[in-house]
Amino acid sequence: MSLFNKISLLALLASSVTALSAVTVDSKGVHNKAIFGIEFPEAGRSFLAQENTVMSISLQQYITGNYNVIELNIVTSSSALTRIYHSRTVKPAEIQAALADGAAAAGAPSSIIQKPLPPQIQKLADRAAGAQEAMTSSTVIKDYPIATHAHTVEYRLSSRQELLDLHDELKKHWLKEPAFFEAGQIVDEEDAVDSEMKPRSLGGTLFIIEN
Repeated sequence: MSLFNKISLLALLASSVTALSAVTVDSKGVHNKAIFGIEFPEAGRSFLAQENTVMSISLQQYITGNYNVIELNIVTSSSALTRIYHSRTVKPAEIQAALADGAAAAGAPSSIIQKPLPPQIQKLADRAAGAQEAMTSSTVIKDYPIATHAHTVEYRLSSRQELLDLHDELKKHWLKEPAFFEAGQIVDEEDAVDSEMKPRSLGGTLFIIEN
């Protein structure tokens, strides 16, 4: 091995993790190869589960109450559902568009949709804006009794892209999609020195949220 290749390999070993967009994947981050984990920025926020208990990994988006939500659900054989989501308050324009869509579906003329918003709808938009000011980027929102949160472990992320990146990486590892590994870590093909291609694995992997 050339001196340049040795230096490159040492740098890789020193970093020990692979940064992938908003999520860092440490292929050796959990010493127990049967368990995988997710770490969040604030101290004390983490998730650990056995790989062989994962039954589904899903992503969905919806509007509930004052919020537009995109959420990642990890279902295991335990009684608890893990819910990781990003949410933002609904914008008045989205409410207006929803009203227009509803009127069109009912065959009503679009002229019945008022501009500005009707007082009751404007009150909803104002309440959403107030809620946005009151919460932090990691504040979990629970809406009782409209939605049930029993047996649910919830985490809130500060950005939509973080959530999408996490879902993408979890899915690739759960499906065991192949990747280039070097010194036990995933590397890009162009950065590889002495790499081998083998399946990803949830077990032993730690997914670290950057923000």
